[in-house]
Amino acid sequence: MQVRKLNQSELFEAHRAMAVAFHGGFDPEKEREDLQKPESAEKEAKKETWGAYSDDGKTLYSCFDLSFYEARFDGAVLPMAGVGGVATLPPYRRMGGVRACMEKALKSLYERRFGFAFLYPFSTAFYRQFGFENGGLLQTWTVPISTLDLPDAGGSVEELFPGDDLSPLLEIYNRYSQNLNLSCLRREYNSELKENLLDQKRYIFLWRDETGSPRSFLICHGENDVLNCTLDFPMKNGLLFSDARSLQALLRFVKTAFIANYRALRFTTPFAFNPISFLSDMAQTQCDAFPNGMVRVIHLETVLSHCRCRDSGELILEVTDPILEQNRGVWQLQFAPGKENLVQKAQKAPDVTLDIHDLSALLCGARDAQELSMMPGVIIHRESAPFQKVFYRKPFWCLNLF
Repeated sequence: MQVRKLNQSELFEAHRAMAVAFHGGFDPEKEREDLQKPESAEKEAKKETWGAYSDDGKTLYSCFDLSFYEARFDGAVLPMAGVGGVATLPPYRRMGGVRACMEKALKSLYERRFGFAFLYPFSTAFYRQFGFENGGLLQTWTVPISTLDLPDAGGSVEELFPGDDLSPLLEIYNRYSQNLNLSCLRREYNSELKENLLDQKRYIFLWRDETGSPRSFLICHGENDVLNCTLDFPMKNGLLFSDARSLQALLRFVKTAFIANYRALRFTTPFAFNPISFLSDMAQTQCDAFPNGMVRVIHLETVLSHCRCRDSGELILEVTDPILEQNRGVWQLQFAPGKENLVQKAQKAPDVTLDIHDLSALLCGARDAQELSMMPGVIIHRESAPFQKVFYRKPFWCLNLF
């Protein structure tokens, strides 16, 4: 089996394989035309596609895309690769094509000192074998609109139509995500919103405070008796806010504008942004929790160097990694307020032994020190080690879909 990065001329068969795997439409003539366009080459430059071929290099078995982002992590910004479009043509499944691609791609990312890789799994067990672990928990709230009894927050709401200036959405996104681990830097909020959303029966509402500053927005569509603001692949909606007042203003607007049209409002928040104080009747409110994709540390030394630790201390980690041998071994992490972390390989007795998938979740803040005893693959050697200074819950949400 041959594994390699695909060039522009090979993307046609990769996109065809992805269409087969995801049961999507595929127009061969349009695909060829699109790949010839200059903007296609510019778009492809922001990502790369890996493929596994037959031994003679002629038949594509499996492939996936790596899209490149700059992601926030503990106050720093590190390069992150988004894994998407993972596909294997049916005749070649269970032949190890995805594994072969994953091993080569992750090693390439390590050489380029990427901090993280991130993906949205069809199976968490499948990707855990490559070092990925569930991300931070999200909460999707389904709230009866009749219970949104909130005082007037002032300001004003406006609807944005096709052709309107969408830059306020980016401004609000940056405020909302500035402290969210694995959220990505963006030049615009979402280029797809330039399309005519009215054709999709989707709507954008923006709240400004009394100074005219944009502070919150919702993108929504009606789904039976629910006004749906959730972010997912078919509909990249959202309800984002700058602070408590701007959330209050949006929730009040929903009741005022839509109580005659919909029974409930549905939106998603990370665990760190808990709206429960705004919800007057939890007996009628439904809250569903689920993990935000899966995350993997790529260049462990870089991530340990940037992780935000509490107080001062030292932690000795023995790390296993199924793919990246450079991450394996015993790592010494020393930290103190106002100083850069000191990270190095060491010949010391470890405080804990754990695999890279567990460590990825712990460093990003999806898990914390209290959960170590509930992680079957973790072996604690020194109970008094300062685990809580390194492993603690942090705001976490990658809002980019790929």
